[in-house]
Amino acid sequence: MKFRKINDTTINCIITQDDLKKHGIDLDDLFDRKKNAVEFIKRIILKAASSVNMNMKNDYTSMRISVLPDQSVSLTISQDPVESAKIQAHKDDVHEAQSAGAAAYYGEADKAARKKGADTAISGTYVFRFPSILDTAASCRILENCRGLSSALYFVNDTGFYYLVLSRDPEAGEAYDGSVLRINDFADMVSCSDTTLAYIREHSDCILRKRAVQQIAELYS
Repeated sequence: MKFRKINDTTINCIITQDDLKKHGIDLDDLFDRKKNAVEFIKRIILKAASSVNMNMKNDYTSMRISVLPDQSVSLTISQDPVESAKIQAHKDDVHEAQSAGAAAYYGEADKAARKKGADTAISGTYVFRFPSILDTAASCRILENCRGLSSALYFVNDTGFYYLVLSRDPEAGEAYDGSVLRINDFADMVSCSDTTLAYIREHSDCILRKRAVQQIAELYS
């Protein structure tokens, strides 16, 4: 893949046939917007934005896909700064209005636990919050060889945070918890209660539903 920053709001990515085959994607999958192709494009957007040091948060983002003569795919990603500013202003207003009710939603005990970062993982489930995809990738590289780890990645548009949800598989060994907690110095551990998990799943975009750690580590290796 080749990434090129056209201007402050636009990135172009050239995806070769080999790139598509490596990820099990064909051209029809892209144009039919099949699930595997959509998830592939989401990963490409994250990697493209990181490669050219652009803060792309999917606010009013448009994509143009075209097929080149050699059957490579040209993907152009644009972000409208004016519309993004309007959307962010609206989000700020909504966030301020909702902040007073946040404690009631999560519960006072859950709120206190999140502040202290002293949660006890329930059934081997941990939730870590990251300010950027690069911080997420750094932790994923640490965890990519952790046995018995299931993982999913979410992005919350309202805050700009990424949430990595880690769960224990039956095959996990005794070293599982210690391995996961190695990233505690690089991320904020938040509540792993059912309420928090439900909130993340309802109010965020699921970037990677399965094997998020392995896929992110591979993309940013």
